[in-house]
Amino acid sequence: MAGNRLRRVVRRDRLRWLGRRAIALRLGLLATLLIVTAGCSGNLPLDTLDPEGKPGNYIDELIKPVFLVAAIILLLVNVGVLVICVKYRRRKGDDVFPQQIHGNTRLELAWTITPAVILAVISVFTLVTLFKLWDIPADKAMTVRVEGQQWWWSFKYDTNDNGLYNDPGDITTATELVIPAGKPIALKVTSNDVIHSFWIPKLNGKKDAVPGRFHDWWLQADQPGYYLGQCTEFCGLSHAYMRMAVKALSEADYASWVADQQKAALPPTDEAAQRGLETFVAQCTSCHQIAGVNGHGCEPYPTGEAFDPETFDPETQCYPGVSHGWDGAAQVSGTAPNLTHLMSRTRFIGGLYDLWLNEAQTVPNVNTMAAWIRNPEDFKTMAPTPSRGNTFGRGMPTLPLTDAQIGDLVAYLTTLK
Repeated sequence: MAGNRLRRVVRRDRLRWLGRRAIALRLGLLATLLIVTAGCSGNLPLDTLDPEGKPGNYIDELIKPVFLVAAIILLLVNVGVLVICVKYRRRKGDDVFPQQIHGNTRLELAWTITPAVILAVISVFTLVTLFKLWDIPADKAMTVRVEGQQWWWSFKYDTNDNGLYNDPGDITTATELVIPAGKPIALKVTSNDVIHSFWIPKLNGKKDAVPGRFHDWWLQADQPGYYLGQCTEFCGLSHAYMRMAVKALSEADYASWVADQQKAALPPTDEAAQRGLETFVAQCTSCHQIAGVNGHGCEPYPTGEAFDPETFDPETQCYPGVSHGWDGAAQVSGTAPNLTHLMSRTRFIGGLYDLWLNEAQTVPNVNTMAAWIRNPEDFKTMAPTPSRGNTFGRGMPTLPLTDAQIGDLVAYLTTLK
């Protein structure tokens, strides 16, 4: 009786063990399947393993052999573990304590020297790649100052290559960095509030944006295209919604884009847009800048005189109602997106939403624009109220505007092309 009971207990324990083993095997196979299928996605805008520029290719040429070496080591280690587990497993009736190899000088030297040599070889190629990434080509097309702030990116173009970024003819954009395809672009990466990190994975690696410091970086796109990026340094409430993009254009399209960006915004002719401009002057000029409305160095239009669009010079004059030019945004960062040519961009709200409803960019996304103005925190978590000793807040506040004013303001913003 006792022997039968013991056999039943042993059989039951063995079945439990086999059941647990089967469950663990199924979970392992499911996890492997999920990993494999995740790598089969065709829509990977942040894929660093699909480079489309010279710096990205440098990184790719380093990563592939390192991955190969790592895969070989992984295979050898796991095969060795399996062989040892099978060959030297405890067998029935084998109670002999296995031979110990502690203190085997040859083995210890082998598994110490071999990894050291492998790492030394990899480090040499890594340093070579780093020097390539740090060496900005002498034939760079221009230098762009990249500024991170909570929670968007601005780009200031030094078009005359004199080291300044607010000269006449220099360009300021937001969210999208527009470059000529096939030419290297030098970057000066910095921040206006906290530490951010600039990353366009298809074009180059990451570069931290640190307040008070300028980090040299560069990128190049081989072909015209739209390359997405993401801030990769946790920078506050809306870090996950702080994106950026590089738009690479053909040489002719880029020259046309530069010429358009260097022009000031013209006063609108539509009545709703005219009312929207007045709303912008009253509510938005404390943060946003528009050349021709409150740009750098403009002279206020004489007060007391009727506004005459025919004689108004947007290159040098400020729109009526603006007492002075743009001095800096009422935010911790001291800046807000420049809106002079807002509708020349593809995305807005930190690169999250499309400005246009069609690829031809003829139908503006007015509903999203209006919803953003009505309540920005529906789109991004922000802290527009001053706090922690700061005079200003972070992010766009909710403005006291009626639906009619919002509609007029959207009508004006869509004229900024």
